[in-house]
Order: sequence, then C-alpha cells, then structure tokens
Amino acid sequence: MIEIKSSQITVQCLLEGAMLHSLVKDGTEYLWQGDPEYWAGQAPVCFPIAGVLRGSKALAFGKPCSMNRHGIARINPFSVLRSGPNYVSFIQNSTEKTKESFPFDYSLEIEYTVIKSSVTTRYTVENTGKERFPFVIGGHPAFNCPLDKGKSFEDYRISFSSPVNAKCLRPDVHSGLIDISKRYDVLSAADKIRLDHSLFDLDAMVFDDIAPKSALLSAGGRGVRIDYQDFDNLLVWSSSNGGSFVALEPWTGISTCSDEGENMEEKRGMTVLEPGERASFAFKITLI
Repeated sequence: MIEIKSSQITVQCLLEGAMLHSLVKDGTEYLWQGDPEYWAGQAPVCFPIAGVLRGSKALAFGKPCSMNRHGIARINPFSVLRSGPNYVSFIQNSTEKTKESFPFDYSLEIEYTVIKSSVTTRYTVENTGKERFPFVIGGHPAFNCPLDKGKSFEDYRISFSSPVNAKCLRPDVHSGLIDISKRYDVLSAADKIRLDHSLFDLDAMVFDDIAPKSALLSAGGRGVRIDYQDFDNLLVWSSSNGGSFVALEPWTGISTCSDEGENMEEKRGMTVLEPGERASFAFKITLI
C-alpha cells in the first residue's frame, strides 16, 4: 500500500494492479471498497483492451491474442518506478507470460498525482519491441453512492458539462459484446442521468464518441467530478443487483462491436504504436 496526499485529500494505491484503493476527503471515503456480493473490484486498469474480445480472441496484425475482459495489465505484476509525498508511478514491462496473451513488447506506466482535492491518473504506453501493436486503455474507478448520510442512490444525478450528443450503447449482459445497431435513451435531460438501480439491468451505459468531457456524480452535497479530455468514451456502470456504487470509466475504445471482425487494429478506438513510439492519456478525479 502506498499513500500520497495533499492538504485536502488522502489517496491510497495498491501495488497489485497499480490501482486506486482509497480516496478520502474530510474523513469520508469516496472510492468503493469492494464487496463480492456486488462487485469485488475497485478501480482496475484496462489494457490492452477495455471490455471484451469476441470469444476472448483476436488477431493483432496477424498475431493471435487471447485475453479475458479488460485485458492483462491488471493481472500481471507492477513495480514502483518513483514516488513522492503527492505522487507515485508504477510500471509494468511485458514478460514471456504477458506475451502468451498479447504477443508484443510494451512498457505501461501508471502515475497518480494529487493536487488540492484532485487526483490525476496518467497512463503512458511505450512500444519497446520491433513490431507495431494496437491497444485500448481505460480506467474503471467506482465511487460510493450515496456519499452523504440521509441520501439514497436514487437521489444522485450524473450531470455532464454539455449536452450528450447521442444515445448510449449497451454491452450484451452475457457476452459483453455490443450490438452497434441498438441505442438506448437513458437521459433525464440533455445533459443529465437520474440514477436508478434499474438502469443497470442491461449492464453498463456506453457513451461512445461523447462530446462533453466532464461528468459530475452528485446529489447536491458531496460528489465526484471526472474530467477525461484524452478519452473518446465514458461508461457508467453499477451492479445489476443494487450495489451502492457507480463506476465512471473513461476508455479510449470500447468492447468488440457487432460489425467488427477479428482484427484488433481495425476495431473502434485502437491506438497503434510503432516501435519506440509512446502515447499518453490522462483523466482527473475531483472530490467535492
């Protein structure tokens, strides 16, 4: 466990999965602490896929890949690259084990930096090999909801910084694949979602190519704002059995869609890195 902080918030990170473990402001825990009855996770990192591949398999420039939901980074070791009072950086380098699933050489750095009441997550992916490769990366942080005593889940809204430009997609509850021909209207206004547990009977709400780049989870008191300028997609998810949390997930790509084939590099949102090339993506969580 590594703790970083500012004068306003305290953040704990786990070496396992290089993920956030605790976000505390004024004695209140904002991050979901995991409960197997609903969802045992907290804030896993999704790489080199976010969501699923069809049948958990694909080809990346002709090379076979085999990965379960959200990829391999979260289930392979990280080490601490550097740290200070208000920041920590973790790194994962490809190994023979990772290459059994994703047959490429890469370096993935995940850095958390705390300033005032915000924590910024920055992902930096480097191609350390001799062959180009495609990837998607994304965050999966879940937040306690309700955050205030006396409030209920249904009191909360997700308010976007501007009107949402399209109805959302939904992954299939069983396969995780997305039927691109079906869209769902979940907005209570052009820029708002009124939360209700029944919204998650059909799994996550997938806002692809989303125009607003900031979203606020709040019932008028404590809340969480997420800013995700580097990401084209935002997923909103909670468990279908009434978990007291909401995940706000910025992803560069999405699950495999009904109109996509087996080639990873041709799927929506893929970033392709040439040998020696790097790409960086950041999002910010602010505790209110």
